[in-house]
This record gives sequence, C-alpha cells and structure tokens, in this order.
Amino acid sequence: MPEGSGNTMPPMMPPHPGLDMISDNYDDLKKKCPAFASGCPYAKTEEFNTLAASVGDISKCPAFQEGCPFSDKSKEELAVLIESVPKEHPLINPHELPSCHEGELLVQALNAFLSQIRQESDIILDGHAHKQADAIEFLEDPQLAGAMREGTKAVHKAAENSVFTKRFLRGQINRDEYGRYINSLYFVYKYVCSMEALLEKHKEHPTVKLIYFPTEVNRKQSLLQDLEYYYGKDQVPDLIALDKMTPAVREYVDAMESACAKNPALLIAHSYSRYLGDLSGGQILAKRLKTHIFHLSEKDAEWDTTEGLNFYHFEAIGNVPEFKEMYRERLNAARVDAATRDLVVTEAVKSFQLNIALFDEVEELSQKKLLAPTLLRGEIKFPDPAELPKSHEKRSKKSWTIATSVAVAVAAVAVGALIYKRVQKA
Repeated sequence: MPEGSGNTMPPMMPPHPGLDMISDNYDDLKKKCPAFASGCPYAKTEEFNTLAASVGDISKCPAFQEGCPFSDKSKEELAVLIESVPKEHPLINPHELPSCHEGELLVQALNAFLSQIRQESDIILDGHAHKQADAIEFLEDPQLAGAMREGTKAVHKAAENSVFTKRFLRGQINRDEYGRYINSLYFVYKYVCSMEALLEKHKEHPTVKLIYFPTEVNRKQSLLQDLEYYYGKDQVPDLIALDKMTPAVREYVDAMESACAKNPALLIAHSYSRYLGDLSGGQILAKRLKTHIFHLSEKDAEWDTTEGLNFYHFEAIGNVPEFKEMYRERLNAARVDAATRDLVVTEAVKSFQLNIALFDEVEELSQKKLLAPTLLRGEIKFPDPAELPKSHEKRSKKSWTIATSVAVAVAAVAVGALIYKRVQKA
C-alpha cells in the first residue's frame, strides 16, 4: 500500500512463479520473488490494527531491508537462516494480511519448510549427541561417594569447628538462632532456583536421576512446619519473602544455579552434602535441640516429638542407614568421566564452604542482635538431671513430715476419744 493512500486498496502483486511447487522445489523460491523484490512487502503497510502490525515495528525488520533474504540462498543456507530466528520472535498469522496474498502463501510455505528443517536438525543433533556420548570415556567404577568423602574431609572439619556449629553441638544456641538457621535453609532448599527446584528441573539428567528422591528427602513442608512453630503462621510469609534473603544465602543459591548451568551433574555435590548431612550429623543436632531447647530427657514420653523438629524427621524413609547406603551406591554408579568426577568433588568442597558461610552469618546476626524473635511457647521443662536426687530427697522429707503429722493428729484424737468414754462411764 503506497504511503499516504488512506483507504486505497494496495495493488495486487504479480503471481509468484512456481508457488504451486514451493514445497518440493526450493530453487523456485530463491530465484525471483516479485513480492520481495523491493524489500519486505509488509514494510509500508498501514494496516496498523492487524496482528501483523501489533507485534512490533515490522517496517524495521532487518531481514528484509535489502530485499528477500531467501532469494539467493540454497536449501542448506535457508535452514541455517531459519534456525537463527530467535525463539522469542513474534508469530504472525498470515490470515491477518489480506492485502498481500502472495505474502500469505509465502509465509505458509516457509512455516512448512521450518518444521521440516527443525525435524531434520533434531535428527542430526540427536545423532551427534550419541556420537559425542560414545566418544566420552566413562569411568567403570567412579566411586563418586568415596571421592567426595575424601575430598571434603578438610572442609568438613572446618565446618565442625565453626563457632556456630560448636555452640550448636554444646547445646548453647537459643531459639532465635535456630529459627534464623532454618529460615536460611528454607531458601537453600525451596527458593525458585534452589537445590530442590533445580533437582526437579533436571530430574531426567542421567546423573541427577540416580539420586532424585523427592518423596523421601524433600524438606519444603518440614521447614515450613518448623518455621510456623517458631514464628507463627502469620509471620512466616514475610520471613520467606525473596527480599529477606541474606547475603550468605543469596551466594549459596547463586552458586547452585551457576553450577547447574555448567553441568547439571554438579547438583549431586550439593545434594550429597545437604541430604546426607541431614540424615547423619543432623540427627545429633536434633538431640541437642531436644535436650537444651526443649529440656527433654530420653526417658521422657515427649522425647520422640517432631514438633519444631520436623526438618530432621524423614517420615518417608524407613531404615535410615539402609537408605544412606543405597544413596552412596547410586552415587558410585554414576556414569561420569574423570573430568566430571573432579568437578563434582570440587563442587562438594564449595558446598561445605557455602554452609560454613551460612553458619558464620547466623552467628554474626546473633552477635549484632539482628535476629527475628521467635514465639515464646509454654514448654514442658524438666529439672537438670544433676539436681534430681537432691530435689527428690527434699520432696521425700516433706512428704514424710506431712504423713507423720497427720498420723500423730489422728492418734491424738483417738486417744482423746478413748479417755472421754472412760470418764463418762465412771
């Protein structure tokens, strides 16, 4: 449509040579197309109310500034060109372009051509992937679990020697510190780019799928339950808002996302350090919480409670030692080459370092008195075991004194009654 022509209908384009055979003869498409001889036929359209015009400023499309980009290319070159179209490129419905019948036919033909090219490309890429996989020298017995255990010994020791961990093991942390700790872990486990979200995303990866056990180990619900216990349901949404993510937690989450971008297999390093840690050392920490936060003894009926301690309770796992052994066997059977194994071990070391930074951050926030206060709840408190004998002795003496007094009083009344009766008889 000429510029400034108002409602004047555009002149009809000359018939396209060879359009009837376009799906079979691509040479006809690249020869001489009248519709695109002077650039894109849509470039000067004034039908701005159509879908074609609404998807963007099509008059500035670089592909057609110098004529039809298909007119001088072979089938292979056309395939490369079409494959280079970005995925976010807006789609155009040819039926929204009634003013250019030839353009509509061309779009339809190119759509069909694109589908064919992509199918052929997928076959080629798939075959190439198989060839690459065949070329990789996978380790027959990578012993990945053992490699990570050996590779993380030093940093594991460093984690145990952090101030926060030492205080935790001694039973010296308070409720607010533990609340902040599991608040941080919530982001590590369940943030949109967290460990469990990434494991879900890459669960079909041949290495990741070996250790993907969402039903058995996922911690989302348990962490939420514990946060609600310590802070109340009304306060939790604010605590887990993304803008409340602390620097150490943000670094942890970003590191996992970065590792996954390099190779999804690196996720197993984070899964290993967290889940196996929760199933091993985490059980010791749970006992410290029961003893020093809840003031329970193993002899108490409430000792097996999970209230406030759901994070360490793996209900879907029957026999924990057997599950851990199976988990390690799966890791040892991972199909990796030597380079990938080394990368996984390095990532496992980094995972421990990230956890240490998280511990240190909780300790620092506590020292600066920047922790959100947890709720004060009525707890069943038991006296210090060392004081029990003394307390028991006091209660026994008191009970004996009361019993003796009552007995003496009863005896006195009885004697008095007997004397009274004798006096009356006399």
